[in-house]
Amino acid sequence: MRSIKYVLLVFVVLVSFNTQAQNETKISEERMEDFIKNMCSAALAFRIADASKAGQGVEGLILNFLGTSKEDPNHKEIFTAFWNENSYRFICHEEGTTKYTRTPQHFMKRIVDLGMYKSVGYDFLLSDEDEYPIDVNTIEIYNGKEETLLDYIDAILKDHKVESKYNVKEIKDLRDVIILDYNGKKASELKN
Repeated sequence: MRSIKYVLLVFVVLVSFNTQAQNETKISEERMEDFIKNMCSAALAFRIADASKAGQGVEGLILNFLGTSKEDPNHKEIFTAFWNENSYRFICHEEGTTKYTRTPQHFMKRIVDLGMYKSVGYDFLLSDEDEYPIDVNTIEIYNGKEETLLDYIDAILKDHKVESKYNVKEIKDLRDVIILDYNGKKASELKN
């Protein structure tokens, strides 16, 4: 009997949490910080578990946080609005770091460094510029320098050790998608 009460209590708390998330127009700073830490940690966990399905996992995590799911016919609009409004906040710190990632690092750059630009990028975030018109031009300050995702990819391609960590053709293809489909810009271009 005690375990049934516990299960019911957990259910009520989860339902009220999701209802609260759906009804919030502004997400508290504390909830957002916790979510970003979870998202960054989960990216590495999905990578370790099955990188080919990481996009589905990240998408589910974000939609769940927003109190929606793929069954909601408006889930793409809800996600896109959330992403574009908050992308500047999606900075990973020590959560989900490896020897191949840097800290701090924007989530999109973390996805590139974890080699998940296909599953999380092409299968989710960059899957369709019309259905998911996300902004890829978030400027991150790293070591005192302004940098967008395009700047980051260009720096990768200039590295003489690029082939030891990345598939150069795939990174060049990613660069093209970011520019041609998502209007990717360098930080210096956004200042004009």
